[in-house]
Amino acid sequence: PGAKKPFKPYKNTEKKSRPGKPNDGRKPGFSKAEKRKRPAGGPPAKREKNGKKPPTTEEELKKRLQKKRELKNNRQQAERKEMFDIISRCKAVWGNLRRKKCDTEQKAKLMKELHGLIRGKIKQMAFAHDSVRVLQCFIQFGNQKQRFEVFEELKDSVLDMSKSPYGKHVVKKLLMYGNKEMVAAIIQLFGGHIRKMLRHATASTIVEYAYNDKAMLAQRLMITGELYGNTYAICKSSELNTIEKVLAANPEKLENILEETKQAIVPLAQKEQVIRHSVVHKVFLDFFQFAPEKQRSEMIESIRESVVYMAHTHDGARVAMHCLWHGTAKVGPDVQHLYYCYINTGEFGHMVLLAIFDCVDDTKLVKQTVLAELLSVLPEVLGNKHGKKVLLYLLRPRDPTHMLPDIVKLLEQGDGNAHSKKDMATRRRELLEAASPALLDHLQLNAAAMVTNKAASVTVRDILASACGDLRPAMTAVAQLANQELVQGGVKGQLHLAEHPAGHLVLKWLIEQDAMLAENGREECFSRILVDTVGTETMKSWVKVNRGAMVLCSLLNSCDGSVAAEVKAALSAIIPELRRISDHKGAEILLQNLNK
Repeated sequence: PGAKKPFKPYKNTEKKSRPGKPNDGRKPGFSKAEKRKRPAGGPPAKREKNGKKPPTTEEELKKRLQKKRELKNNRQQAERKEMFDIISRCKAVWGNLRRKKCDTEQKAKLMKELHGLIRGKIKQMAFAHDSVRVLQCFIQFGNQKQRFEVFEELKDSVLDMSKSPYGKHVVKKLLMYGNKEMVAAIIQLFGGHIRKMLRHATASTIVEYAYNDKAMLAQRLMITGELYGNTYAICKSSELNTIEKVLAANPEKLENILEETKQAIVPLAQKEQVIRHSVVHKVFLDFFQFAPEKQRSEMIESIRESVVYMAHTHDGARVAMHCLWHGTAKVGPDVQHLYYCYINTGEFGHMVLLAIFDCVDDTKLVKQTVLAELLSVLPEVLGNKHGKKVLLYLLRPRDPTHMLPDIVKLLEQGDGNAHSKKDMATRRRELLEAASPALLDHLQLNAAAMVTNKAASVTVRDILASACGDLRPAMTAVAQLANQELVQGGVKGQLHLAEHPAGHLVLKWLIEQDAMLAENGREECFSRILVDTVGTETMKSWVKVNRGAMVLCSLLNSCDGSVAAEVKAALSAIIPELRRISDHKGAEILLQNLNK
């Protein structure tokens, strides 16, 4: 009992017949009762032996297309009634007007004809997918007077058009090609409706375009001001026209204004298309800059799923940084799982990664997510000027050589936050230890490309100055590039490393930073590796060019006394030759160093 019964396959001894497939030995086919009735119109279309229809001829295709056009025209004629003929004529004119071959004289004639056709009927044409293109073309090629006529007919419908998938293009063209007066009038029509428009996926794109590309400062303040709530609207004036000034003059209204702002912007974070707009990011940033701890924590909890869509703008990246600095351990990981490949190479998004490196105590999580993703696409990151800043920050954090003072001040705002407990030096060392092996391996394998590239050459210096681990293999790879006799002007277009514009600088930098490595207790010395790899006999040929002579001057001043003595002994034998060189200043400076 309880055991499974052995499986017995079911054997169907009877074969059921289907219509057209008898099993009684007869030929396959339908019986007379089963045969279909032939259509009254004649015999059915002939088929080939394999059962497929013969290929459609070109004439049949033309007939089908003609029939489709007739059906479409009949449908549009029934829908548009008296507008059908006018729109058809407008489209014919539009087809000629938008051609590249249309000269100025012909264009003026067609514009006049088109203006006569659309006058008084613009509103009816602004909501259809085909006629709206005619209006866009008219606005683009028309003069300011013609554009104002279009605007006068449409100004009562601007809000409805902004919400229309077709009408929004007309509003955008008016903003794009209209003068300052027209732009101001359109933005004035938005007044009082900004919140509703931002909640609408289509209309929000028009508000974003107006705010980002066309609005003046006063118009921008009007757009964002509607999101701060009624209390802010009561307190503001011509002088107190920003959130900073209003809160400074009315500190007792802080809580009410921020609460109303929160109620206005939190619903916007639930829509992916809306949360991407910079106008929304500006209001979020203002909230974080003035909100007390409790309201700030509530806001972070509300938008943690949406932060990933904000890091591509100036204000949005700073909102994400505030979420990292002030978010609890529960919120933190959600914020960290960003689109790293997208963010690390962005103009503003890479700032979010710098904030992660500064404040997240769970370095194991950062290694598994952020660093693993970055190092998997290391060539792309190093090739991007913003991605490179992320890696340089790991090597030399907040170094003024690579960072502007304003950026350093911004990052310092996150120092000492309530949720970061680990010592900053410890956190940085752990992250650097995780990134160093990949950076050193990449440099060793791609030394020639990195050293001779002006942008990447700075990275070479910083990797060999700050990376953890054994630096000798990477240093040897760089030194090996110079292990050949220098031929002035290069061989087959390839300059010697000591003559290369970027390569000779790398050699100088690495020789000079040996002193810093020695101070930090490192045993590696690039000067020694370079002399051992190239040899002093080969180095004598470097005096032929100015850049090579300057590299030799750096070796004579090396912190390693044995290197300086060895190079000096080799060069002393060619002092007469150096005195005969007069075509570059490097030889003269080299002689001065030898005579010290």
